[in-house]
Amino acid sequence: MKIADILGMSLTNLWRRKMRTLLTVLGVIIGTASIVVMLSLGIGLRQSVMDQASQAGGLTEIMVYSDMDDGSQEEKLLGDDTVELFSGLEHVESVYPFIMYSLPVQAGKYEGTFEVYGVTREYLKKIPLETGKHPKTDKATLSLIIGNQVRGDFWEVKSGDYPDELPDLDFMTVPLIGGIEIEEIAQEETSEEEEGEEYFDSDFSESEPDFDSDDEPDAEEQPVTEEVTEESWEEMSFSSFTEDMQRVRLKATGIIEGTEDDYSEYSYYCYTDLDSLKAFLKRYYPGNVTIPGQPTDRSGKRFRDLKYTSITVNVDNSSNVEDVLSTIQQMGYRADANKEWLEELEKEYLIIEAVLGGIGAVAMLVAAISIANTMTMSTYERTKEIGVMKVLGCTLGNIRTMFLAEAAFIGFLGGVAGIGLSFILSQVANEVIAPAVMADFDLGARISVIPFWLVLAAIAFSTLIGMLAGFFPAQRATRLSPLAAIRND
Repeated sequence: MKIADILGMSLTNLWRRKMRTLLTVLGVIIGTASIVVMLSLGIGLRQSVMDQASQAGGLTEIMVYSDMDDGSQEEKLLGDDTVELFSGLEHVESVYPFIMYSLPVQAGKYEGTFEVYGVTREYLKKIPLETGKHPKTDKATLSLIIGNQVRGDFWEVKSGDYPDELPDLDFMTVPLIGGIEIEEIAQEETSEEEEGEEYFDSDFSESEPDFDSDDEPDAEEQPVTEEVTEESWEEMSFSSFTEDMQRVRLKATGIIEGTEDDYSEYSYYCYTDLDSLKAFLKRYYPGNVTIPGQPTDRSGKRFRDLKYTSITVNVDNSSNVEDVLSTIQQMGYRADANKEWLEELEKEYLIIEAVLGGIGAVAMLVAAISIANTMTMSTYERTKEIGVMKVLGCTLGNIRTMFLAEAAFIGFLGGVAGIGLSFILSQVANEVIAPAVMADFDLGARISVIPFWLVLAAIAFSTLIGMLAGFFPAQRATRLSPLAAIRND
C-alpha cells in the first residue's frame, strides 16, 4: 500500500467524523498555545532583563570600585597610577576612569539633584545625544550633557511636591543653578613642609588647558556665584539650598538620546569632561576643604590628587574577562564583571522558562489523552474495516501507519492553529498587559517573544505528541483477528 494511499485514507477517516476531530484538534490547539505562550513570557522577560543589563555594561567590561570611606587603604584607592597599571595588563584594550559628584540644582521653579560623572573625552563621544553636542574641555563653567530621565527627579520648590506629569523643563534653555556647600576640614598641627603643600594641581591654576582649537571654551562664559537673600530663602521653604550654600551657574550642552520612557545606562545621570570637573572641584573646594565623594587620609585630610570613584576596564574578548578580573582582584581591588552576573541571571530565567513550560505542558497532556481516546474509539468503530483490510492483504505496518498518520494529522493541525492563537495572545500581552504592568519595572513593553525556533519546535512537538497518543490504539488495531473483525457487528 502506497504512502499516498495511506495518507489519503487517514484524511478521509478524519473528515467523516468532523465534529469529533474538531473537538480533539481544539484540545491540541489549547495545549500548544499554553506551552508556547508560557515559554514566550519566560523568553520575553529574560530577553528584556538581559537587554537592560547589557546596556548597563557589555560582556567585556570590568568595573573596579574605590573604597572611598576606608582611608587606611590609601594604596588601593583609584588614581592616575591605577589607570596606568590597568592599562598595562594583558588583554586590556582601554581604561575609563570616572569621578562622581552630586549637587542640588535649581531649574526655574523646580529643584532636583544632578548626579554628575566626569569622564574622558573618548568616553563622552560614546554617549548618544538626542539634541545638542558633547561638552568641551571648559575650566570656566561646568558644561553637562543630561540624561533623558533626569527630569523625573525634579520637584516644585514652593510646594515640595513632584508633579503628576514630568515637569515642563528644557534644560537647554532654562538657567541652571547648582548649590555648593563648603565644609572645612578640622585643622591639625602640621610640619612646615606640610603647611607649604598645595592641595590642587598647578596644571589647573596657571597654565592653559590642553585642548584642540575646536574645544576652546567661550571666553564670555565665566562662573557666577549668587548669594541667597533672606527674602528668597523664605520663598524656598522646600528647597535643599541652605543660606550659606554657594550658588554657581551650570550649562547644559546636550540631552542624552531617548524619551522619558526609554532607559539606558546613561538615562539618570549627567556627564561632563573629566578635566573640566577636576578644575571645577578644585576651584570651589580649595585648600583644606572636604570635596563631596572624595576620600580622606587617616588624619581626615583630603589627598593631594583627586581620586576616581570607579574605573571601567575593557577587555579585548569576553573569554579573557575572567583572567583579567582575577588579576585585578588579586591586586586587592574590589571589582566585578557584568559577564558573571549576566550568566547567573540567564540561568535563573532559564529555570523560570522551564517552570512556565511545565505549566503549559499540563494542557498538552490533557490534549494527548483526548487524542488517545479519539483514536481508541476509532479502532472500535472501524473493527470490520480493519478486518477487511487485513483480508485484502494489507500488512500490519500499513494499518499501524494509517492510524498513526491520523493521530499525527490531529497533532499537526492543532499545532499550526495553536501557533496562530499564540501569536494573537502574545500581541495582546505586549500591547495591553505589558504597558500597564511592566511600566514601573523599566523592562520595556515586550514581555512575550515567540522566536522562530519555538514555532518549529511547537509544531513538531504537537505532531509527535499526536503520534505517541495514537500509538497504542494503532497497536490494538494491528492485533485484531481478521475473521473476528469481519464477523463484528
